[in-house]
Amino acid sequence: MGTDKPVENKKQEVLKMERFIMDGFQIQIPLDELTKRLCLADEEDVELMRKKLAEALAIACPKALYRICKVNGIEDDTVQIEGKEFHSKVLAARLKDVHHVFAYVVTCGTEVDEWSRKEKDYIVNLWLDILKEMILGEARIQFQTALCERYGIPKLSSMGPGSGNLDTWPIAQQRPLFELLENVTEDTGVVLTASYLMHPTKSVSGVLFPSDKEFVTCSLCKRTNCQNRREPYKEHTDI
Repeated sequence: MGTDKPVENKKQEVLKMERFIMDGFQIQIPLDELTKRLCLADEEDVELMRKKLAEALAIACPKALYRICKVNGIEDDTVQIEGKEFHSKVLAARLKDVHHVFAYVVTCGTEVDEWSRKEKDYIVNLWLDILKEMILGEARIQFQTALCERYGIPKLSSMGPGSGNLDTWPIAQQRPLFELLENVTEDTGVVLTASYLMHPTKSVSGVLFPSDKEFVTCSLCKRTNCQNRREPYKEHTDI
């Protein structure tokens, strides 16, 4: 489980705008899960990835940065969070009765990203990209679980700029999100590009908020060829 610094008050009712860095995630990825994900059957390929997996887990240092933020107000499709404006009809609907959110960034870490970039073989590099994605996924689960336990929140849902369809929450809203979090690059190594993409690419950002049932933005996305889809597309009548 990740550890965060400094230690924060655990009671949800006294949440205030504070900022924390979480690291120390215990990442474990079974070899059979990795080879299944990569569809590997050749013994040489499996042995190669056994070595790569061991190297990656030895060097990987995923990080999370989060900030407890107050929702100041909502009007139409505009959400005010700690003085920053976010424009999304879906976000506004989801935060209608929410008073605080966790703005966050989670990354696989610069260490394993830089290590993977040294690989010269194109195919192996693609395999390492999926491995980094799995490392990020494990860190993200541990991060969200830690928040639920620490603040006594039964269930959290997440939304991020660029998730869902193009108009769900425009990716350009990464800029005010990073401004809200402050010093993201210094504390996590994550760099926001001019086109609002993140490096390392295996990084995620957005806001987490309490919800009665988990909301997954995949359900708003009409793309049919996404290997990371967590939920099928469906029409939403409450947005």
